[in-house]
Formats: sequence, structure tokens, C-alpha cells
Amino acid sequence: MNFVKICIILSLVSFAIFAQDGAEECRLSKIRQFSSLMKANQINYPGDANYDVTYYKLDIALDYNAKTISGSVTCKAKMIQNGISQIYYDLTNPLTVDSVILNDTPTTFSRGTSTLFVNLNSKLNIGDNFTTRVYYHGTPGSSGFGSFTFGTTPVNNNPTIYTLSEPYGAKDWWPCKDTPADKADSADIWITVSKDFFAGSEGTLESITDNANNTHTFKWKVRYPIAQYLLSLAIADYYEYTNYYNYTHTDSMPITNYVYPESWNSTTQYYLDLVPQMIKVFADHFGEYPFIKEKYGHAQFGWGGGMEHQTLTSLGGYSASLISHELAHMWYGDAITCKDWQNIWLNEGFATYAQGVWIESQQGKSGYDNFMITEMNSAKLSAGSIWVQDISSVNEIFNGNRSYAKGGVVLHMLRGIVGDSTFYNIMRAYTKDPSLAYNVATTEDFQRVAQDVSGMDLNYFFQEWIYGENYPKYSIVWNKNKLDGGSWNLSISINQQVNTNPAYFTMPIQIKAIYASGDTLLTLFNDAQNQQFNFALNKEPVAISFDPGNLILKDVSSVVMGVSINSVPTIFSLDQNYPNPFNPTTKISWQVPESSWQTLKVYDVLGDEVAKLVDEFRPAGKYELNFDASSLPDGKAGLPSGVYMYTLKAGNYLNSKKMILLK
Repeated sequence: MNFVKICIILSLVSFAIFAQDGAEECRLSKIRQFSSLMKANQINYPGDANYDVTYYKLDIALDYNAKTISGSVTCKAKMIQNGISQIYYDLTNPLTVDSVILNDTPTTFSRGTSTLFVNLNSKLNIGDNFTTRVYYHGTPGSSGFGSFTFGTTPVNNNPTIYTLSEPYGAKDWWPCKDTPADKADSADIWITVSKDFFAGSEGTLESITDNANNTHTFKWKVRYPIAQYLLSLAIADYYEYTNYYNYTHTDSMPITNYVYPESWNSTTQYYLDLVPQMIKVFADHFGEYPFIKEKYGHAQFGWGGGMEHQTLTSLGGYSASLISHELAHMWYGDAITCKDWQNIWLNEGFATYAQGVWIESQQGKSGYDNFMITEMNSAKLSAGSIWVQDISSVNEIFNGNRSYAKGGVVLHMLRGIVGDSTFYNIMRAYTKDPSLAYNVATTEDFQRVAQDVSGMDLNYFFQEWIYGENYPKYSIVWNKNKLDGGSWNLSISINQQVNTNPAYFTMPIQIKAIYASGDTLLTLFNDAQNQQFNFALNKEPVAISFDPGNLILKDVSSVVMGVSINSVPTIFSLDQNYPNPFNPTTKISWQVPESSWQTLKVYDVLGDEVAKLVDEFRPAGKYELNFDASSLPDGKAGLPSGVYMYTLKAGNYLNSKKMILLK
């Protein structure tokens, strides 16, 4: 089924609960617009590094019938490099630049591939301020289904105009520095449209001015820092529905919703009426709503997902999961924005985790646990590191299994390590950190806050989960024996399969020792491929539960009870096979003092492997097997007469013996 048909179907169901969760809806809408943008090769990331933007003013007029945009964009900026005589903005070539004003004086300019070069008429140095105003017009680029779209509503086909610029689409409709690393301190967005339209955008609506040509101008003001991709237009003949978030007994903030009239019904209202409570839940966990002096709200648009435009989220439909996901972005994505697209998990992983926070507030811990199981199942399907290595690929940036699900699971695991109270102290401290609030962040910034608040060295955690790949796969053997005085020793051996990066995962792990009546929760720190732990207990354990709270993204292949500890050998040895020489069978015996992955192989005199007899995790103990040289385990033909070596590797132990086959 093609995307257009999907959009129509989603619209016709009055935007009730979507089959996909909020993260998936968010992801798919962004992928759809971005994929064609990539094909058009319109990326000039990360913009001109010579200046720092302080202010944008968009003063634009839109003609729906002609499908054009015209007007000007003012940029105030400050130099951060010396000796600069030319700067550039990102702007796609379908748009025509009429003139450029530099500090109130016309200046020359030229066009490159999706760029606008502006001559500064002299060399500017660090700290010098300048202001440009670019006058332009044309038909904005569509970038597939559109970073800028002249569209229609899904049922009544009424005209509508909307944008979605993330990650590289802002340049399709206005000249800007197209990187999230450089936020403007404030912005004005003036939109002139036919009087048939209402024009929504970020910040607060300062005025609506009637014009002589049957148009009116909406003047929106943004008083908080904002990334370029979060400026948006949402234009239609909307039905307006407003409710309020009461953040003190006497103060409230409007939650303004712009809905296609054909989509307004009791179901839509039900979901929108959840928003004040959602904001309260997130404010309790993450800190106060970050744009409290402006507003929050939603504007319906033509994609079947959502986009977290600052203070005015664009929604293609209405569901609790989608609304909670996009709302959470106001804290993580908008107030604090990933500095680059490699760190997109700081936006999408955080918003995905926040869906679980909302679910936990409504359904309790069991609802949260079920949500996280679903996210873990998705995370296990991810490939590569959470830190995006190829930001030219749509599926790399907006990978649902990795950037969204696994990113959210990382926060779940961090919560398990530091505890609930400390975890939310970390989240609130991150929100209000003086160097990060209303700014941009990298993984290292969040790690710093997490370590400062928790007092823990978490470098191992972030290195393996953000820059590493995959997840641990465990097998566990446990033993028990009675000690003098009536207490018991519980021995637990943990083995991890060899991974690529890291070779194994370092993690604190909870173990529940289960008695005939009651249980005890134990915590160990697993920092080796194969590792054994011992615990003194005052009762006999009858079973154990590995990671009972499901705090770790993992697979567990087995949890088995091994041999009695009293029978465990204290030395490693590999015995000489008997008989030797042999034909065609011989017995090989060995013993190992600790649980480990054991490999027993046979080699010929050239060092080539001819048979693999053992390759598995086994508990400490004594072992023997009969080797039949006439019928090899892997189905190969029998061995000829000759001299062979058999080698045993068990954990860090290694030994070899010579044997002779005579036929």
C-alpha cells in the first residue's frame, strides 16, 4: 500500500489510537520527508562555522494558488573567527534571491549548490556583529512529501500549508544556518496569508494585522533559544481548542490546539484533554515545562505522525503515545537539542523513554515494565552503535530500533544502576544545567551530569552502550554448599558470549536468591568475560533469578545448577589420552577449577584443525570423553595414521598434548 493511501486511511479513522506507538509515528514521518531530500543531495551540513546566529526574523508571504513564498529573512550574528570577508547561508536553488542587505546597505552575493554566499565588504573578526536581510521568492522545495507542502486536508480537501524541516529541510524554504549546533537566541515569525487561513507557529501570537489585499499577517514571537529545524508553519482553516496547564494555584499556561474541523470529535478532544496531566507528570520527573512563558499546543498537518516543533507540535493524528512522545521533546530535543545528528538519541531515545514515564503514571510499574519489554525487543534488532556513524542515511539517523528504542532502553538501564530517585535527579539536573539548558548537548554532556549527580564513574556504561554495539548474551551456572555453622555459600558463574565492541559488557547485575520461603536480592559487578562470585547466605537457596527486574538489555541462554562446590577441583589439568598410541578410539580427561567456556580441538602436524570435540560453557569440574578417530563429530571422514595434538582452552587456561593414531 502506498503512503498516500495510508495517510487517507489514518485520517478517516478520526485519529483514534494508532497501531504504531508514538516513537514509530514520529520516526516514520521524518523518514518519509528525509529520504527524498537525501536523494536530491541537498545537504551542506553543518553550516558555516565562522559565525554564531543570535536572532532570526522571517517575514514571509504565502500564495497558495501560485504555490509560492516571498519576503525576507533577517539574521543577526556574531563572528567567532578572525579575518572573515564572506559568509554563507543554506538555501536551495529553486528559490531566487532578489537582494541582500548588510547592516542596512545592499551588498553583493552569489549562489552555490544549496548555498547563498554573502560578501561582508570588509574583514570581520571575533566579536564583530553583523545583520543581513535576504529578500527572496519562489516555489519551495518539496523534499519528497515535503519539508514544505502546499497540501489539502484528508477528507474535505481544504487547502493547507505546513512544514517539517528536520534534519536538513529548513533550507528548502528559508535561508538559514542549517545545523542544530547553532541556536538563535530568539526569533520573530511573521506570516502573511489569505484571510481564509489561520497561521500557527512557535512562541506567542503578538498580533494579527489585516492588510488591504484580503490578506492578514500573523506575528509570532519566540523568546527562548530555538534551533533552525524547529521553526515551522502550520496553516489552514483550523478549529481552535484551548485548555490550560495550571503550574501554580494562580498561574496557568494555554495549551492551544489547531485541528482540521473535519477531524474534531470527542476522541480528538479526549486525547487533547490528557495534555495538562501529561505536562504535570513530565514536570514532576524532568523539571518544569521549559517554555512556560509562551505556550504549548498542537497543529494538525498532513503526515501520519508527529514533529516536535517548539511549543507547537505538528500532529498527523491523536493518540496518547504519540502526544506524550512529542511533548517530551519540549524538554529533550527542543529546550536541550542534540548538538549534531550523531547524537540524535539525546532527542529520540529520551522522548521514547518518556512514553514509559507517562504509562507508569497511569498504569503503574507493571505497565512501564511491559512497555520496556516491547522497547527491548526492538532494541535487540538494532545494528551498529547508538551514536550514528553515517548521518547521510535516513535509516541511520531515524533508526527506530536504535535511536529510539535502544536509546530509551539505555535510560532504563541507567535508572536501574543509579536507582529511581537518583535517576530523576539526573534528569532534572540535566534539564536545568547552566551550560545545557536552552542550548545543545552531546552524550558526554549528559554523562557528565549523570556522574556528577550520582557520584559514580559511568564511563564504562556510556562507552559500551552508546559507542559499542549489540548487547550481552549470558549463560549462568550456580552452585551451593553448606558451611560450618549452618550458613550456605552460593556460587554464581557468569559467562558472556564474545561480542565485537565491546568484547564483553560491564554491568552491575541483580541476582535473586530464592529460598523455600522468601528471597534475597544480591548485586554483583560483572566486569569480565567469565567470572565467578560467592555469597554467604543464612538460608539454603533452592533457585536463583538472574536480573529479576529486567534492568539489562540481554539474552540469557541458560541458568543451570552445576556440580557441588565440594567436588570442584582446585587445579587445571589436561591428562594424557589413553591408550596412546590408539586405534581408533582413545579417552581424553581433564579438569578445570572454575566455570568457563571450554574448547577442545584436535590438530594435525601442520597445525590445521581436524576436529572440534568441545565448544561450550561448562561449570568447574572433571570431564572425560571418548574420541573416535574413525567417525569425527562434524561428519568428516576419519583420520589417517599420524601424529596429532589435542588442545584444551578453558577461560584463561590452555594446555596441549600429543597423541598418535596407528592403523
